[in-house]
Amino acid sequence: MSLLRVAFAVLQPVAVALSQPRGLQSEAACNFTNAPGMPHFWDVSCRENRSSLGCLADGQNPECRFCGQGDYKEVLCPASLCSFVNPPHLPYYWDADCSMGKIGCLADGVHVKCRFCGEFPYNGTVPCKAGHTTTPAGSCLFVNEPEMPYFWDATCEDGMLGCRADGMHKECRFCGRGDYSEVKCPASLCTFRRGLEPPAQPYNHYWEPLCWNASAHILGCLADGIHRQCRFCGAGEYKSIPCPPGSSA
Repeated sequence: MSLLRVAFAVLQPVAVALSQPRGLQSEAACNFTNAPGMPHFWDVSCRENRSSLGCLADGQNPECRFCGQGDYKEVLCPASLCSFVNPPHLPYYWDADCSMGKIGCLADGVHVKCRFCGEFPYNGTVPCKAGHTTTPAGSCLFVNEPEMPYFWDATCEDGMLGCRADGMHKECRFCGRGDYSEVKCPASLCTFRRGLEPPAQPYNHYWEPLCWNASAHILGCLADGIHRQCRFCGAGEYKSIPCPPGSSA
């Protein structure tokens, strides 16, 4: 890959109140008599070709366009339909194929179709959509993707171990391996596959760099089905594994 912007994502909530798809707040020109249950956005390209699929969605403005669902699924919705309370540090886009439990979906905690992509820990599992992905400014920027785990640590200061991992942003931090083994990786680096959602409490999980390196570090590893370092702890068959500070339910 070329330049990569990377950071860790906050672990997605297991259960949230989901909102209906909506249009962008800046699309004031859309004027629906009744609010549709279909995602829509303001597309200036519709001015030139009013017959394009989904254009004239409100019956009045050619720029008002349906997208990403039903008859309009082939029209890609913009990533700006996502609505984050706090800006993330990972690339994201609107994926019409997202459903509850799929990796990276429900990225904003509100819309199931909003999806994290491309960068650790979603590299290799969720590719980004070229031309339809938003990459936040506050992200790591690597010329070549490192093999070392990393995350965005707002507490970083120059001189702290692992910080300024990309050589540019002090908040970009290596963790959990080699010279950076003493820097604990966050539990949010675990990404659970569809059908392998985090179990109900009291099970917790955390990032264990020693997983599979010794017999004492086998049970509970590969908890998310992707990363061997993701480990269950604290209860049931995993009660022999103490949960460290920073583990996540």
